[in-house]
Amino acid sequence: MSWDKRKAKRVQFKPSTSIDIRIVGTDGLWRRDGKLLDISESGVLLSHTESVQGLDLRTFLLEFKPQGMASRLCAVVRIEAGRIAARFVKEKSR
Repeated sequence: MSWDKRKAKRVQFKPSTSIDIRIVGTDGLWRRDGKLLDISESGVLLSHTESVQGLDLRTFLLEFKPQGMASRLCAVVRIEAGRIAARFVKEKSR
């Protein structure tokens, strides 16, 4: 699967304008810093510098830094070469 086969329109960020993010385990036991590479209504592409090997990444919280005041629940679609593609988990209607 190519990274470029995603269907939703995306907003891409250049390295000089990328947004700092933090990936946090849903249980709160781990966190990793990274950069937002692109975003759409349905998902994100992130880069990370620290290893994510061995972490439960099925779902995670994406926090927008520096304060971490905004966050979204995400589910991993793909991990490869320091990048994570994830979709936003939508709240189930009641």
